[in-house]
Formats: sequence, C-alpha cells, structure tokens
Amino acid sequence: MKRKAKRTVPKQQKEVRKSSKNTVHNHDGLGTTMPPDKDVLLIYFDQKGECDLADDFFNEHAARGWKTPTGGTINNWKVCAAEWIYNHRQEVKRRFRQSPFYSDSF
Repeated sequence: MKRKAKRTVPKQQKEVRKSSKNTVHNHDGLGTTMPPDKDVLLIYFDQKGECDLADDFFNEHAARGWKTPTGGTINNWKVCAAEWIYNHRQEVKRRFRQSPFYSDSF
C-alpha cells in the first residue's frame, strides 16, 4: 500500500499590527471611533432633537479624557450620548413638575 503525500500550505508572513496612533480613523457613525469627530457628534444630537447639548457633552467628556466618571474607558460614545440626552430630558420633566404652573389634573 502506497502512502499519499501530505499537502502543505505555504506559510504566509503575519502582518505587522499597526499602531492605532498611525491609522486613519474611519468615522463610520457607529460610535466606536474614540474620540468622536465633533461633526458626527453634532449630527447625532441634531437627529435626537437636542442640538444645544452637543457642545456641553463634547466639552465635558473631552475634559475627562473620554473616560467614565469611575475612570473606565468609553468604548462607544453613542451609549454615553444617549444616556446624556435621557438624563437631560428627565431633568426637564422634573423641573416642569416642580413649577407653579404644573397641575396633575389634565
């Protein structure tokens, strides 16, 4: 009985991993590009109807170095922006309920 020759695949050289500092950032709008491009951030807040919050959000997070309040890294800025918008809307509702013009009987 003859032995069959074993097929071998030629070894390919491994690609050298490029540093993230030298790579071109792809601002695809998914929220994973850190820090986000300010134009993309403005578009996101405009779509949510909260254009005036975009600068406050960007400035506060840039001052923190795009870290969470506990010091962790932010992987997706859209998650933080959605929470920022939600908290702002809740604060507006709370202020409205505390105003003298608010009434429970509608």
